[in-house]
Amino acid sequence: MQSTGHPDINTAGDVEFVGTAMDITERRHAEEALRRAQAELARVWRLSTMGELAGSIIHEINQPLAAIVTNAEASLRWLDRDVPELDEAREAIADLVRAGRRAADVIKGLNALARKSGFDLARIDINDAILEVLAVLRSELERGGIALSVELFTGDRPVLADRIQVQQVLLNLIRNGIEAMSTVTDRARNLRISSESTESGEALVAIEDSGIGLDTAAADRVFDPLFTTKPEGMGMGLSICRSIVDAHRGRLWASPCLPHGTVFRFTVPFADAQQ
Repeated sequence: MQSTGHPDINTAGDVEFVGTAMDITERRHAEEALRRAQAELARVWRLSTMGELAGSIIHEINQPLAAIVTNAEASLRWLDRDVPELDEAREAIADLVRAGRRAADVIKGLNALARKSGFDLARIDINDAILEVLAVLRSELERGGIALSVELFTGDRPVLADRIQVQQVLLNLIRNGIEAMSTVTDRARNLRISSESTESGEALVAIEDSGIGLDTAAADRVFDPLFTTKPEGMGMGLSICRSIVDAHRGRLWASPCLPHGTVFRFTVPFADAQQ
């Protein structure tokens, strides 16, 4: 409960206390839900930057791989001598094992960052998931001078999905759209988010920007690991997004918009269509 009030003097000169008491239980519950969503989306935010992290990750993996090759070659040289140098070969092989374990640790750390213990499937409202991500990105949209339009289908028809994983996809695709418009100065920066119900029993989500656009020849390659159209990108984000959508038995694809921009679309089957 929340109460507030103040003393007042009526026309008769008597002091009265005027106040109100409000039940704010629902507001508190909403605040707690928002805090939980923000905590979960913090992890999604880390995932959305994996393209930027990939450079250092590749460097970390390349170092032990190079050491593995070097020590393997050294071991062969020690063993190929007329009198094999077993102690030297043994030491080189030990270094090889250590380098292999280091590479495995790097991959293990990347895996821990990229996913939880598995998909936490539940019946979720895809439109609520979209609105939560947009709430997180509101300040970024405002800083970019981006006009946002949202058109979501009506009706209560949930999808069966991991909420955080789906929001990772949304966050990545929306941020891609924001970045694609960062250099646009000769036209409006418009971002359109829509969802619709398809006849095939899927929720179809589209993220459309008015940015620099996507070359038709690159449309089929943007989801390949390590392929990127960004000067400093490493091509990991969209590959991860497609893997997530595929795991949900959906589809993710991109196509150019006319006259400007790109639209990314993905589908997630409705829960009742999977029963």
